[in-house]
Amino acid sequence: MKRNKKFWVSIVAAAALAVMGCSDDENGGAAGNGGNGGTGGTPATGNVTAVHLAPEVPSADDTNVALFVNGVENTALGTLAYSESTGKIALDVGTYDIGIGVSGDADPLLSVDDVEVTEETDLVVVAYRTNEDLPVAVFVFDNSTEGLEMGSGRVFVGHGANDSALSPVNVVTTDAAEPTSCTDLIPGFLFGEIKPDVAGGDSPLDIADDSVFVALDLDESCPPATLGPVAVPVTDDVVSILVAVDENTEDSSEVEGALNPELWAIIPDAADPQPIRTIQTTP
Repeated sequence: MKRNKKFWVSIVAAAALAVMGCSDDENGGAAGNGGNGGTGGTPATGNVTAVHLAPEVPSADDTNVALFVNGVENTALGTLAYSESTGKIALDVGTYDIGIGVSGDADPLLSVDDVEVTEETDLVVVAYRTNEDLPVAVFVFDNSTEGLEMGSGRVFVGHGANDSALSPVNVVTTDAAEPTSCTDLIPGFLFGEIKPDVAGGDSPLDIADDSVFVALDLDESCPPATLGPVAVPVTDDVVSILVAVDENTEDSSEVEGALNPELWAIIPDAADPQPIRTIQTTP
């Protein structure tokens, strides 16, 4: 079945998850086209990190996703549950047919053919929940520090909190944990957006090596009344990723009290790459 281009980004999550270890797929899946060999016959590689931040996907009782290579579940790769990361995976340069689905199913729920991995690939792919019939999409962040000045770190923010009350929301920085002043960082932030959108022409958000207090605010109050502030460390020559999600999968416009926003920090190059829940608050 032909897939519309708009599905590509949603399916990249499957690519990031399913290619882990696929060069030694015990189920016989091809590891790609061999790519460009490196020095001494060592294959060239790219890097992908996958993070599962989609509450209750595939279900409330079991958030584990199974990994498929060339249409076959690769049980040797295990599964990835909500709030878990694969860490940085080195992948042989090549082309893969990959997918993601429910363990034990004959076919993946999502699949895409001819996924290309190059030597320049260093992506962080974060699954987040939507309100659509297929309730998952992904953010794709570039972990490159190209052009980053010495003494600064690079920050990205993804809005994956799928409650109507949180779109738009203002992302602000404050002068302290108990702030006396607030500064807009990302005003009018909409669900499903990444900021800065470098691919769309935004300049990278590079901040001096320090801790920055970040909060989510609905009513432009100071101190912010919605979520935070929380101290987010900005590390020299490192990309830090913040992703807002809502753990309550019901919408607060329909169910009173159905709002549980939280903010996760992902540092792909840290010694422990697992996501860190920096805030979990029910307003």
